[in-house]
Amino acid sequence: MSLETTVASLVTAANNLTNVVNGKIGSINTTMATALNQFNEWRSLKDVEGDPTALGTIRRNILQGFVTGTGGVHGVGAQGDFVSTDLASSLNVYMHFKIPLNINVNSEMFWFNIKGYSYGTAKIIEETIVGYCYQPTRTLQNVSTFGNMTPAVYVDANGNIVMRVLIPNIYFTTVRIDTMRVGNGRLFNLGDLKTKLSLADTVLFN
Repeated sequence: MSLETTVASLVTAANNLTNVVNGKIGSINTTMATALNQFNEWRSLKDVEGDPTALGTIRRNILQGFVTGTGGVHGVGAQGDFVSTDLASSLNVYMHFKIPLNINVNSEMFWFNIKGYSYGTAKIIEETIVGYCYQPTRTLQNVSTFGNMTPAVYVDANGNIVMRVLIPNIYFTTVRIDTMRVGNGRLFNLGDLKTKLSLADTVLFN
């Protein structure tokens, strides 16, 4: 066998091996993509109680967080879905939660339950907030709230629907939020809510 023939055979063999390896890599990539999709679906549904497409279904823990303090004698610190915020005081602090609804865009009902423990206040947090973001009249309608942390819901200057609770002493306060699909509303997802800590009873979200 001539040298040229040997080299040609080696090149062909190398190309065949490359094609096999590329095929295996493609198969591995497909398998990994499938596994990732399955994990994301599991993660999305693991905290769901009930049929995800049905009314009355609950999704747990769409927001979780912990605030050690917002300044003053208790210092500043936060974890989870809260951002460390120095307000120079940890007394009478509002937790604001922006819902992904806007009176200029959406017509949807909502239900949220805020649970937790405020060590500084020495109280259980157990708040429920419901309402209807109604685009045709640019209004927030049929609001009802229940709880002992002055729960409320309002519309900010950009039209966003914002919930709030007032924590008398935010030192070592832990909260989580659950949601229920009600009326013509959606089942909200993990990461849908945005937070701000403030001494003001209203804030502006982008």
